[in-house]
Amino acid sequence: MSLLFSPLAVGPLALRNRIAIAPMCQYSAVDGVPQPWHVQHLGRLAISGAGLVIVEATGVEAAGRITPDDTGLWNDAQEAAFADIIQGLRTYSDTPIGVQLAHAGRKAWTAAPWKGGRP
Repeated sequence: MSLLFSPLAVGPLALRNRIAIAPMCQYSAVDGVPQPWHVQHLGRLAISGAGLVIVEATGVEAAGRITPDDTGLWNDAQEAAFADIIQGLRTYSDTPIGVQLAHAGRKAWTAAPWKGGRP
């Protein structure tokens, strides 16, 4: 059997396999709050059989987001929305969920690609 499908311990975290789904920017949040799209997207990934799912780059402050459509974790509404998503995921999956915390620094605040954002 390939090592890809064997368990892996990362510190105290036990992964059922070595497949990790990397964070993907969704550009679908409103004021940093995850939306129903995030429920669908993360839910699909959580039941995929991967050993780990990592949530998209999530801003630690509004001014540091890559785009105004990125998720955030700087207020109670954002925290509550993420908590609801995770609680819902746990109904169907025990896949570990991580988050990529982000701050884009001076490069922050461009538009989503389909809204004219450019490198």
